[in-house]
Amino acid sequence: MPDYKVLFIVVIFLFFSLLFLYIWKSRQNKKLLSDLNETSGHLKRLNNLRGSMLEITQAVVGTEDPRDLYGMILEKAIQAIPYANVGSVMIRGEDDLFHCFSQKGFDDDKIKGFSIPLNETIIYKYTDGKIEKAVIIKDIKEIKDLNIFPLSVDSNEWHIRSSIVVPLFVNKELKGILHIDSKEIDAFTNDDILSLEYIRGNIEVALQKYLLYTKMVTLSRYDELTKTYNRAYFMEHFNHILNNALRYHQTFSLGIFDINDLKKINDTHGHIAGDRLLQKFADVTIKNIRKTDIFARWGGDEFMAIFYQIGDDDINDKIAHIRTSLKGNPFIIRNDRIHAQFSFGCASYPEEGTSFDELFKIADNRMYHHKKEMKKK
Repeated sequence: MPDYKVLFIVVIFLFFSLLFLYIWKSRQNKKLLSDLNETSGHLKRLNNLRGSMLEITQAVVGTEDPRDLYGMILEKAIQAIPYANVGSVMIRGEDDLFHCFSQKGFDDDKIKGFSIPLNETIIYKYTDGKIEKAVIIKDIKEIKDLNIFPLSVDSNEWHIRSSIVVPLFVNKELKGILHIDSKEIDAFTNDDILSLEYIRGNIEVALQKYLLYTKMVTLSRYDELTKTYNRAYFMEHFNHILNNALRYHQTFSLGIFDINDLKKINDTHGHIAGDRLLQKFADVTIKNIRKTDIFARWGGDEFMAIFYQIGDDDINDKIAHIRTSLKGNPFIIRNDRIHAQFSFGCASYPEEGTSFDELFKIADNRMYHHKKEMKKK
């Protein structure tokens, strides 16, 4: 007779073995399916990034306006990262502040003109100043001594809770910061970091292009020695102001400055001394005129100014302040104290002329008359 107890135990053992095998196999299948889905997701994201990279590469080559380029980069980065809501690109300016150069999702009015020193930035606070690579910040509110600025469209409705922050380097120098932000806490993963690192190279190329672009713009508008407007850019301003004056019946005056004895200083002390004289004159003059006034180097030892909607007495007061400031701020070359001195002439629109040539002729004649009078003293 068969031993039913043994048979029963064998059946039970086989049953649980098969059950265990089934559960294990199901779990393996689920893991395999999950891995396949994850791999598929990675491949899909990679393909999307490759497409974005191609568009960004083409844009780097073809886009004239750097703001359009960064707007596109932000849009692609936000699309590539699942929980990203908003983003911004901060660029380091000549004032050493980081200015919002491009943004997606913030309030235009609130972020316009926004700037911040490096030691107040999120990445500086988070890394204690050790800015080397992209970082994930799970909860911005946990960063000590961080000022959170309400830059969203409705700051009562939402604000940034987590971020990926990517430092942007040009020639190993920090020139920009890319922010990709979320309304949710702990919204980002290492895969998101990899996504941004994937396009980071092109972002830095774009930044390099922007810096080259701004340098070209600066060279096209400013005199390299004195950092004032150059002749061509001055004329752009003059034509714009003249058109406005014609249309709205406004007034302005055209002024001509001529530096006295520049050739003598060049011959006596060298051209470096002459350059310093021009720089000193330009610096002092800019500090003593209004921001609305236009000041430029016309060429050689001549400078031009447009004084907008101001009377002759006020102009004379400005010129007197400039003379006094120059007299009190000489520079020393080989134990000689050198003071910048100048001759000046001015003509008013529309009383004395309605074109550049007419105003220039009158102002130039007055300047030379003034120069002769100064030589008699």
